[in-house]
Amino acid sequence: MKKKYAIYSIALALSINFIFTACKKTVTTTTDKKAPITVLVAEVTQNHLKEYLTFNGVTVYQQKETIRASVTGYISRMHYKIGDAIRMGQTFASIRTKEQDALKEAVKIDSSLSKFINPIIIRSNATGIFTLLNVTQNDYVAEGDLLATVVQPASLVIQLNVSFEYENAIQIGATCEIMLQNGETITAKITSTLPTIDAVAQSQLFIIALPKGNLPENLNVQVRTIYKEDQSALTIPKSALQTNELLTEFWVMKVVDKWLAIKQKVVPMLKSDSLIQVTSKGLKVHDLVITQGGYQLQDSTIVSFKK
Repeated sequence: MKKKYAIYSIALALSINFIFTACKKTVTTTTDKKAPITVLVAEVTQNHLKEYLTFNGVTVYQQKETIRASVTGYISRMHYKIGDAIRMGQTFASIRTKEQDALKEAVKIDSSLSKFINPIIIRSNATGIFTLLNVTQNDYVAEGDLLATVVQPASLVIQLNVSFEYENAIQIGATCEIMLQNGETITAKITSTLPTIDAVAQSQLFIIALPKGNLPENLNVQVRTIYKEDQSALTIPKSALQTNELLTEFWVMKVVDKWLAIKQKVVPMLKSDSLIQVTSKGLKVHDLVITQGGYQLQDSTIVSFKK
């Protein structure tokens, strides 16, 4: 009987030890289970995507006329200032010569000489606005001196500097957007090109006609024109795209089964301000990709997400 009790005691002890060990293992396994990583996701969408080229430009007047002195003498009358308008044929200034001053005494003797003492009239040869005035009343000028410059506001254009590598991407007649420094945007068209290349910058000049000529000359602007576009591009937010240090591989972390993040290789294409077009065999519209929290995330990671 004692042997039987001993055997029963050993068996009972082994059973209790087995049950305790099993329970301990179960508790340990539950404790070691990793919590899901919280991330933000967005849907893969289909959009009409445009990629732009941006170049620098400057406003210039194509039509400028100069007013020059036809004789040597003193400016006897001139009442214009910069910004004033003048019409073609209108009197700009009068010039009094030394010879005319000398004739004033001779006229007292011979009145027939009075017709020679009238100041010489200088008339404008263009209609426009004064952007340069080199003289004021009573100034001495020599024959041929530049007195003023008149510009025609309607001739204001933008000269666009385009790197020669993009010369074929700029088409005459193409629509472009002119972005001013005050935030205003003007829509215009590229009208012509100049058959010369800047020797230093290796850029070609294109001309953009402005729909309105109320901008100042020598204003620096940025001009944006469409480079490429796709009306049915598969797009993701830029923040969803990941790459290696050499920029030779690109991928996104795609969420499947509502909890598992897997690495999906993609090829980036067109880009906009916030979206990027990608091509991938394993990606389609309405798929979810991680936009925040996916950096250095391992393949097949358990996640929880918010859109």
